Amino acid sequence: MGDNIKILGKKNIFCSICEEEHEVELIEKNKKCIIKGESVEYKEKFYRCTKYKEENTFQTSELWNEGLIRSLDAYRKNNNLLTSKEIKEIRKKYGITQLELARLLNLGDITITRYETKQIQDISIDNMIKEFNDNSIFALNLLNKNKDKFEEKRYLEIEDNIKNIIDRNIIPYLNEQELIGKYIKFDVETIENGYSILNIQKLKNIVGYIVKKLGNVKKVVLMKLLWYSDSVSFKRNEKSMTGLVYIHMPYGALPIGHEEIIKLSSVKSEIHINQNEYEEYRITYNDEYKISNITKDEKEILDEVIEKFGKYKSSEIANYMHKEKAYKETKEKEIISFDLTKELREF
Repeated sequence: MGDNIKILGKKNIFCSICEEEHEVELIEKNKKCIIKGESVEYKEKFYRCTKYKEENTFQTSELWNEGLIRSLDAYRKNNNLLTSKEIKEIRKKYGITQLELARLLNLGDITITRYETKQIQDISIDNMIKEFNDNSIFALNLLNKNKDKFEEKRYLEIEDNIKNIIDRNIIPYLNEQELIGKYIKFDVETIENGYSILNIQKLKNIVGYIVKKLGNVKKVVLMKLLWYSDSVSFKRNEKSMTGLVYIHMPYGALPIGHEEIIKLSSVKSEIHINQNEYEEYRITYNDEYKISNITKDEKEILDEVIEKFGKYKSSEIANYMHKEKAYKETKEKEIISFDLTKELREF
C-alpha cells in the first residue's frame, strides 16, 4: 500500500471492477491536477476492489463529483477565494437559497449553484460575496435595492434575518467604524502607512491569524508582532500588509487605534490582573471567525515573525524593539516612518 493511500472504511456495493456486489474498501489518495494553468494538490476518494491487485479502483458519480469539488476548492484556497462550503455557510447564515443569493448580488439565477459545484468564481464576485458576509449593512442595502425580485413575505423574512444579524454584530461594527474614523487622515498611500491604506477585513484576518497560531497573546506582544509583520513586508516588498500607522511609545511601536484592534471580531480580549497587580489584556482567537484573504507571501512573513517572537514576553519583545533603528531615531509619540524599517535586525 502506498504512503499516499488511506483506508477510510468498507462498504457493500456493486463493484464495477468485477461486476458483482460485495464488500469493497473506501480509500483516499493524494492527487494532483492542473487548474487554470496552476498545479493543485488535493485528496480524492475511490472504492477499491479487494479481489484484484492491479487496476482495482473505481468511482461512483457521487465520489467523482466530490473529487471535482475538492480539486476546485484546493485551487480556491491557494488563491484566497471562498470555497464551495464557505459560500454555502454564508447562505445558511442569512437563511437564503442559491437563487436568492444570486438575485441579491445581481447575478444569473444559476450562478451561485455553479459556484457551489463546478465553477470557480472570479475575484470580483468573490470579494462581493465576502463583503455580503462580513457587512450585514451592505447585505441589507442589497436586499432593499432588489426588493422587487422577492415576494413580500419572503422579502420580510430575509430582512428579519439580516436585521437579527446586525443586532448581534452592532458593537463590533461600531468598533470598526471608530477605527476607520481614526484613519481618515491616512486615506492615501504614504511612507507613514507603508504605502497601504487600512483595510479592516485584511487587518481582522491578520490579527486573527497571529492569535490563532499562538493561542493566547498579550496586547503588548500582539502590537509588536503587527509592527514587525508590516515592517518585514515593507522591507521586502516596499508595502506594508495592514495600512496601520505606528507611534513611538515607551513599550515600542503602538498602532493608532490599538484599543479598537483588540476588539475586532476575529479575536476576543479579556482583562487580567498580573502578578504585579497591573491590568493587562490577553487576546484569544474567536472560533466563529473564518480567516481568509491572506496571500501565501503574507503567511510566510507572518509565520516567520511568529516563529521568532511568538514566545517572547511583553518586556522581552519591547526591549528587542527598543534596539531597532526605527525606534532609536524617533521620539515619543512621533510616527515611526516605514523608511526606517529598511534596517531591521535579523530579517
